[in-house]
Amino acid sequence: KRLEKLIEDLFGFTKMNYGKMTMHVGKVDVVKLLSQLLEEFYPSFVDKNLSYELQSNVPAKIITADGNLLARLFDNLINNAIKYGSEGKKIIVKVDATDTVVTVSVTNFGYVIPKEELPLLFEKCYRVEQSRSTNTGGTGLGLAIAKNIVDMHGGTIGVTSDLNGTVFTVRLLVNFDINKENFGKLG
Repeated sequence: KRLEKLIEDLFGFTKMNYGKMTMHVGKVDVVKLLSQLLEEFYPSFVDKNLSYELQSNVPAKIITADGNLLARLFDNLINNAIKYGSEGKKIIVKVDATDTVVTVSVTNFGYVIPKEELPLLFEKCYRVEQSRSTNTGGTGLGLAIAKNIVDMHGGTIGVTSDLNGTVFTVRLLVNFDINKENFGKLG
């Protein structure tokens, strides 16, 4: 299983890096997608004795994006939160939508990541020192892939970590246009 995951991650990552990843852009309800992903992760939450909460300022939010890639992106972020947040007892996924931008944050209350390590998290195969010694079984590619997917959608991804939790924040354009020069990037 771990080997399969590693191969899949490596394959996905190389495809993205060499621009072979074709995007199938359509209409995606972000709130529904996140709700479904959290349900799929339910056994993992139970296993790690974690509760989870999905908060949203809208009941639904349709955006233009590649649904499979977004599922992969948020799958990676939720998986990460479960893996490293187990001492924190809770994971919060929050959606904040405006007319033009949707912000999704995934918060866990586990181990605080040292400030100097935060910028390195999205680099290929980088894993926080602490996580290497524990048996988390990650490939170190999850966040690099997440960043690639966000970049492909002209969005941004960032992370903060302190005693209030480790928060990964993704901002995506509501009306992403794949044909626009530079993908009409978010600043």
